[in-house]
Amino acid sequence: MAYDADYGFDLFHHRIPAHQLDELCSGGGGPETVRTLWEGQRSRRMLLLDTVRRALSDPADMGPLPPAALAWSAWAAAEETDPAAVAPLLLHPQVGSWAAYALRRKRGRTDARTELWVDAGAVHTLALVANARSGRSWRTSVPVRDGAVMLPMLGLAHLADGGVAVADAECAAGEIRLRLGGRAVVVPAETDLDREIAGWSPLRRLTGGRDCPAFSVFLDDLDPFRELADPVGADRLDAESVDRWRNLLVGAWQLLCRDHPVTARAIAEGVVSLVPLPVDEFGITRSASSGEAFGSVLVSPPADEVDLAVSLVHEFQHIKLGGLLHLLPLTEYDGDPVHHAPWRDDPRPVAGLLQGLYAFFGIADFWRLRRRVSSGLYRRIVDFEFAYAWAQVQEVLTTLSGSPSLTAVGRRLVEGLASRSRDWPAEEVDPVASEAANLVCAAHRAEWRLRFVRPDAGQVKLLAGAWRTGTPAAFTPRTAVVPGAAADFWSLAWPAAARRHVAGRGGGPGPVTPEAALLAGDGGSAYESYRRGVAAEPGDPHSWSGLSLTTSDRLLRARPEWVYAVCAELRADGLDADPIIVARSLGDNVPSLLLPVGAQDLLDFHEVR
Repeated sequence: MAYDADYGFDLFHHRIPAHQLDELCSGGGGPETVRTLWEGQRSRRMLLLDTVRRALSDPADMGPLPPAALAWSAWAAAEETDPAAVAPLLLHPQVGSWAAYALRRKRGRTDARTELWVDAGAVHTLALVANARSGRSWRTSVPVRDGAVMLPMLGLAHLADGGVAVADAECAAGEIRLRLGGRAVVVPAETDLDREIAGWSPLRRLTGGRDCPAFSVFLDDLDPFRELADPVGADRLDAESVDRWRNLLVGAWQLLCRDHPVTARAIAEGVVSLVPLPVDEFGITRSASSGEAFGSVLVSPPADEVDLAVSLVHEFQHIKLGGLLHLLPLTEYDGDPVHHAPWRDDPRPVAGLLQGLYAFFGIADFWRLRRRVSSGLYRRIVDFEFAYAWAQVQEVLTTLSGSPSLTAVGRRLVEGLASRSRDWPAEEVDPVASEAANLVCAAHRAEWRLRFVRPDAGQVKLLAGAWRTGTPAAFTPRTAVVPGAAADFWSLAWPAAARRHVAGRGGGPGPVTPEAALLAGDGGSAYESYRRGVAAEPGDPHSWSGLSLTTSDRLLRARPEWVYAVCAELRADGLDADPIIVARSLGDNVPSLLLPVGAQDLLDFHEVR
């Protein structure tokens, strides 16, 4: 596969061996399988760059820069000279992010504030690095963003105090020279690249280990296309922060190699870039990845090496599934975002459910194996993390089982995950941890329903009238999942309280929360607290969900949105009814609202507004 200046990229069709597909469909995949995914990414990246080439063929797109055709021709020459040197640049995650963003810009799908040529012109920077890597000499002009030029895989050259501009650029014998006005930066050949010199910030590398297997990643705090959406400014880490990241990576890698060697070998083959995210305002570790940046993991500063290890596992699952999706479709159609994903605070389409399922399957397996090397109080903490992730996985496996939205490969994946995890329920989990995990999952499900599941308005009016008169009502309940704005991170209180509980830290500082009380077995106190919350704010879904957990009423526990909606209808008519009394009355007089004991309400998703 090579680039031809006249015809674009030469590609071939890919095949994935059946045994590798089976590995991926069971949540795994060794180094050989990951290499197959990389091969697919190479073709996809070529297609993406060729699409960029065609989309940005108008000379006006380059503004004051040379025509893009010159850069593409230079790329072709570099690849012909030394294809092995250019291949890593082609596959560099941030190159994919840039190409995808350039297309969005050209198509008017961004809120960019800079001129198009600043983004589109990065093709000249890309060709410059390709020629430097291949040992060729070449001269061009490149865009300056925020006073600097990012050289993919190399680092950031500082040429001005800010703003956009055009810099002269050339390369020879692996060395790159950049000049803007009176400032010049000489970027040394790659053999001497890590040296900090005036005007040059190299892209750092971190090494997790040199055996079992070797693992080395870029620590990318520079590239404007390192995150998920629009370009971001460089955020250079200080030496202390770099040392912390280095130590965390070494610790995480030792843990993975020792206790999860199969996963470690695959990650070593598939992860090439680590992007630090800002510290999370809620004190949790955030992580992310992108389908267009295969091999890159974004993560906020983790608490410890275990936190980093599970984040790597989490995002690597997304990376693998993204690679598979680029080769084979898993869904016939995506459908509306109407499904409950236990790890998300918004309704998700089937494709989103699959992504989360695959990632949390990896998380559950990570904690399942951690249990074998844990003891004492820490074992209870690990038990909770396993039970929590496993309960989430079980729910979504049930949701997707038999889904008409899945292709044959999608069904193969769901069945493969279910088969591999069939014996997991036999794991003996600490009862305190298990109960806490189940409670957190139930709380999320209840509040999600209260926020997004809308009972039929006409049926709600009918029920409100039936409640006033105490007469029975017979009908088939109709609901619609209505995606819409919801407070971000509304579900954080429960997992945080559960983790404090299983760690023996109780309710934390300050007054005891109803969540902490319920986890500790004080259902009466939690019940009164949630009742007061509903009375004070009748529309608060969090208080309603808590109330549903503290009562034995079947309707309020399984379908709280119906009681919530009827009470709202009664309030609109000036009647402030007790939720518990309403729930019991509806359960007695409208038996169609009740589910069989132990049944799960999978909802009717056909009526989506």
